[in-house]
Amino acid sequence: MLKWLLGAFLGFLVVCSAIIGGGWLWIDQKDFSALATQKLEKATGRTVKIGSLRLSPGQWITIDAKDLHLANIPGGSRPDMVSVGALHARIRLTSLLHGPLETRDVTIDHFSGLFERTPDRTPNWRFKSHKTSDTADTQPPPSDKPDLSWFPGLRNATINESDVTYRSAKGASYQVTMQHVTFQSENDASPLSMAFQGAYNGTPVTLDAAMQPLKVLRRAPEPYGAKAHVTSGDLAIDFDGTLTDALNFEGVKGNITLSTPTSAPIFALAGLSDTHPVIPLTLNGTFSHAGDNWHLTNTTGNFQSTKIKSGTFDLNEGGKGKPDIISTDLNLGRVDLNDLNKALSSGKSSGPTDIPLIAPAKPDPVLHVKLTADEILYNTLTFAKLKLDASQTPGRIDVSTLALGYLGAGLQANGHMEDQGGRSRVTANIALSHGDIDRLRRTAGLAPVPVKGSLSIRIIASANNVRTLNEATRKADLVAAVSMEKGEIAREIVEAASMDLRLLFRHAKGTTPITCMLGVLEMHQGIGKVVPLRLKTSAGVLAAKADFDLNRRWLDLVFASRPFSTSFFALDIPVRVSGRFDSPDLSIAKWSKKGRDLLADSNELTVLPAALRSFASSNACARPTQ
Repeated sequence: MLKWLLGAFLGFLVVCSAIIGGGWLWIDQKDFSALATQKLEKATGRTVKIGSLRLSPGQWITIDAKDLHLANIPGGSRPDMVSVGALHARIRLTSLLHGPLETRDVTIDHFSGLFERTPDRTPNWRFKSHKTSDTADTQPPPSDKPDLSWFPGLRNATINESDVTYRSAKGASYQVTMQHVTFQSENDASPLSMAFQGAYNGTPVTLDAAMQPLKVLRRAPEPYGAKAHVTSGDLAIDFDGTLTDALNFEGVKGNITLSTPTSAPIFALAGLSDTHPVIPLTLNGTFSHAGDNWHLTNTTGNFQSTKIKSGTFDLNEGGKGKPDIISTDLNLGRVDLNDLNKALSSGKSSGPTDIPLIAPAKPDPVLHVKLTADEILYNTLTFAKLKLDASQTPGRIDVSTLALGYLGAGLQANGHMEDQGGRSRVTANIALSHGDIDRLRRTAGLAPVPVKGSLSIRIIASANNVRTLNEATRKADLVAAVSMEKGEIAREIVEAASMDLRLLFRHAKGTTPITCMLGVLEMHQGIGKVVPLRLKTSAGVLAAKADFDLNRRWLDLVFASRPFSTSFFALDIPVRVSGRFDSPDLSIAKWSKKGRDLLADSNELTVLPAALRSFASSNACARPTQ
């Protein structure tokens, strides 16, 4: 926007210079507003109004103008594209002959510039003179190399009570308010300084910049050095780098630091000033901008209580009708989602932490996320070594990789979310390996079991019409296969399950190896069954079936030994375990109809989805028992 401001200012000075060439002696007494209006209208093809324009000749020519107006294009959101309350400037006479212009004592009051695209995306900053047809494009072809050789010398310039607004074709407005802005340099070979006091979309901003001399700026696209310190409330940003096209903020590269103990100014600058979470944030990295790409790499810092060990942020601006694309690759330390959830809700949330599951139909921006973290805290769960790779398309989010550690086990998953009119359908494939039985049952709140070993689990899950992760967990439909290839079980349990008569005379000691174990689980919204559940040992084969309700933390399990596999002394009487997870009751299965029904199903072979068949079929317990 600075380019448009300077362009408008220089264009006006050029017109004034042309007027000076037409006369000298009577200049002091003449109002040149009519002549300047005529020339500007011819040059721009727009209506121009100037209240007054007076010139004073001398070694430094003085220009004073008041009440300037340049009309907007048809269909613009307001009548004037540019208006200026008052302009005062002095131009060195000799600079009119050999250039670039050298100015001093420049003062602009109540400048207002609107740069916008109409709904049909026509930009209002392109001008056509009266000599050209309505369809001719008088703009020169764009050049890859910026030409700043014309940039004027600014000994001292001040802008007061002014504003510049950019308005997109969709109607979004971004306004920079310039309460008081100054530029200062001793000569074109001396450093240029800038001080800015104003606001962005109503949020106060101050900026102090120290830049290389203007003679370096005119050599664009050679890198032009600049240091800037920006503050807004408790937000502080420092930049130290170079630009190849300073007026368009192009070819930017340098080190940037950002710090805010509350993030309140960031939310305010984003237009979210009413309510916002308090999130401490610090960032350090290498920032660059070229064309449509904004890039931050070598990033370190902290947000809330999480350390950013390394990171990359990449923004590609979308073209006509296309969304922006943001890609991130972050390596984090310990992430406490409970603490972050509390901060995001401004301390108002007293319920469990939850993660939204929303796949916008028209996302803008579109996100591609790669994330690793040392540790993740989510409600009462603690996960280790998170790895996430997810991407977004209209109405869909795909998670190609989700890997983490849980209770010593490895958990891997992939899946996707699909938009259902503001809610989502979620589908996931989950694999758990090396899950220690005892650690898993303690976490689930189950009573001790006399089995040792590690489990492998494969799960296919889906949930419809959900908005959050916790809701999806409650409403999920899933099919799972649970396998164990190596483990051991207390020998007395096998003999007790088979009602071995030898237990009347002795107490079985030790354990017996588990040859295999296989369970197939089906669940709908927390209520399900396990069938078959088979376990083979050298002392016997056990078959079982279980019904369970995770919402009530209740189960009904029947198990029995198979006669062909047990000793001569085994009675093979089925046993039923029923009740709450932490305190179930024990009885003979055949003593109740429910127990007999469970027993009848205990050797049923469930038909598995194709994705689980290869996993289950490789287990020796997949074959039905006799």
